[in-house]
Amino acid sequence: MYDFKFADIGEGIHEGRILKWNFKVGDKVKEGDTLVIVETDKVNAELPSPVDGIIEKLGAQVGDTIEVGQTVVLINDGSKDEPKASKEEPKESKKEPLAEGKTAPGVIGEIEVSEEVMASSDENKTTKSEVSGKVLATPVARKLAKDLGVDITKIQGSGEMGRVMKEDIYQASSQKQQPQSISIPKVNVTATGDVEYVPISSLRKAVVRSMTLSKQIIPHTVLMDEVVVDKLVDLRNKVKEQAAAQDIKLTYMAFIMKAVVLALKKYPWFNASFDQENERMILKKYVNLGMAVDTPAGLIVPNVKNADHKSILELAKELRGLADAALERKLQLSDLQNTTFTITNFGAANVAFGTPIINHPEVGILGVGKIAQKPIVENGEIKPAYVMPLSLAVDHRVIDGADAGRFLNDIKSLLSDPMMLLLS
Repeated sequence: MYDFKFADIGEGIHEGRILKWNFKVGDKVKEGDTLVIVETDKVNAELPSPVDGIIEKLGAQVGDTIEVGQTVVLINDGSKDEPKASKEEPKESKKEPLAEGKTAPGVIGEIEVSEEVMASSDENKTTKSEVSGKVLATPVARKLAKDLGVDITKIQGSGEMGRVMKEDIYQASSQKQQPQSISIPKVNVTATGDVEYVPISSLRKAVVRSMTLSKQIIPHTVLMDEVVVDKLVDLRNKVKEQAAAQDIKLTYMAFIMKAVVLALKKYPWFNASFDQENERMILKKYVNLGMAVDTPAGLIVPNVKNADHKSILELAKELRGLADAALERKLQLSDLQNTTFTITNFGAANVAFGTPIINHPEVGILGVGKIAQKPIVENGEIKPAYVMPLSLAVDHRVIDGADAGRFLNDIKSLLSDPMMLLLS
């Protein structure tokens, strides 16, 4: 019997609500079949079956809330011993290895699998490797763990036979930066007179935890400035119809993202996390740009993966797709994970300036205000110009005001002369 439990999938997700069961008690399922769709704070997650077998019992009904560690479903997989938990240590399997490029089901979605697997030879640590005899991981995953300072022998792999995947290492690195608990002072609020008590949504609760964590840990400092973007406005107006012909809505945000990518390449410590416990910076060699999206349920921050390898049009297309998916609650968990730097758009709310809150464990966030025509002085003369307000918040533990100023000035320079964005 296989006891399939709701796993800790990260991103502050602690519970979910059953939206739809695709199978009922007595049905046969195959490994990888989507058993159930669970609505969490941020995404609607499809949970695949971890084994072949027959459904013996459903752990919850449609509309019920399940928490991490609670049984989702019991599957009769042919074994006659006690129910096997989905979080147990992997055992040696006689299955043939998957062919190159094939995929194996994970907790959510599918995970890439490679035939090239290495066994850990570290025998000096008391870890699960002493029980199973080895830790399965690809060379790429092993190198990533070394770069991020993560002990791969202490990671529970999500791949076939407990194989440690890159996603597992990113999650372990992210969790390493966070304290074990967030201490929120309990304040008893009383009210008199005509009042109404309105419970907040699960997404708002997640925002509460995230914002409290950030403000408790990170000493923020914010720099604000404006940049004249006449040339940017002209360029976008000239090419937006060509982009539309390719079914791409070209917004100013795509240009801003490109400018941020180039600035992060020049100042890599802004694309990093601060490992306070070991007193070191973790510089990310990849750029996953987060973009705050205002949805009816609350703020969600998906990210564009490997933004440093994408053109302005590619950024615009992917950004639109993520924004639509966020509004329709169709984001995948991977769309939210491993953000390295975030941009938030105050302009969408018709606001010029704000003090954005850093998304821990990142070290910076850029706020963009509404573009408006204003009078400026140029060569001693007053003239109208399009002006874009910018607000940059940084972690003052590791980034000084002077460095933040240089980073912001580089972004301003690129946005004021956008041809440099196209040539890069």
